[in-house]
Amino acid sequence: MSRIATVTDIRKIDDKRFCLFVDYEPFSSVYASDIRRLHLACDGEIEWSKLEEFRRDYLFKRAMNKAVNSIKFSDKCEYDIRQKLKDLYYDEEIVDQTIDKLKSYGYIDDYRYACGYVRRNSAKKGIRVIRFELQAKHIGQDIIDLAVEDSDISDESDRITYILQKKYTVEELTEKRDKVYAYMYSKGFDRRKVSECIRNIVSDIT
Repeated sequence: MSRIATVTDIRKIDDKRFCLFVDYEPFSSVYASDIRRLHLACDGEIEWSKLEEFRRDYLFKRAMNKAVNSIKFSDKCEYDIRQKLKDLYYDEEIVDQTIDKLKSYGYIDDYRYACGYVRRNSAKKGIRVIRFELQAKHIGQDIIDLAVEDSDISDESDRITYILQKKYTVEELTEKRDKVYAYMYSKGFDRRKVSECIRNIVSDIT
């Protein structure tokens, strides 16, 4: 005999979607058509086997479509996709299945994402901040190290010099160095290298 579950809430998310709560736990996001199809009502009962069938026939496909659409225009790491699907109220099982399938297709690759992230941000940020931001996306330290190494951006002097010359006058570099150091440190650049680049810029002018 199939287990009987209780619909404890159907909470509106937006104009199209509702969050279905089963036995006081969020089950998934559903549409009005799903509510009608499954004959859902607050405090109503439903066979768990019907919910599992709905999960299999509808939820996984929807999660895949949402994930693929989010990847169409920009690369995403695994953490980004997980968060997006969780925000849409897909449960852990559906999220894991979706992530596994995306990986098998090569749609998600944290190393590829990390390399792209380093390249896109290295002109305006230091390696320290880039590493921190990648760590915040739950990318493994070994992957980050490899991405930084393969991107070959170990020498930041040229980028530091470019930023300093674009953002500050020579007078500001000499008279407001604490402000300059604070800004460059916030961008993840090494203070010693910043100081060295300032000296070189000033010496070239004077």
